Amino acid sequence: MKMIIIVFNISIQEEVHDAIDKLGVTCYTQWPRLVGKGVSSGPKMDDNVWPGANTALMIVTDDAMADKIMTTIQTIRDEIGTHEGIKAFQLPVEKMTGEI
Repeated sequence: MKMIIIVFNISIQEEVHDAIDKLGVTCYTQWPRLVGKGVSSGPKMDDNVWPGANTALMIVTDDAMADKIMTTIQTIRDEIGTHEGIKAFQLPVEKMTGEI
């Protein structure tokens, strides 16, 4: 099992949700509003000086779907460039209560 964390600018939220819906992802956790600073996208602090904010999705899934998600997010990143900001991280899941 893998955990995929996708952090992205809220301005592309619809595109990201559409992409994971097309893959058949039905379960995820979303953090609705995050602030921070990226290397290429700059600060997004949700204030007057550094407007904008990010959001994040966490998806726990099998290895095959994790590969599909990572490929899809890379495609989105390639298409929009780094200006809007989207990045995915893949982590191993060693244990989990319940089932996916």
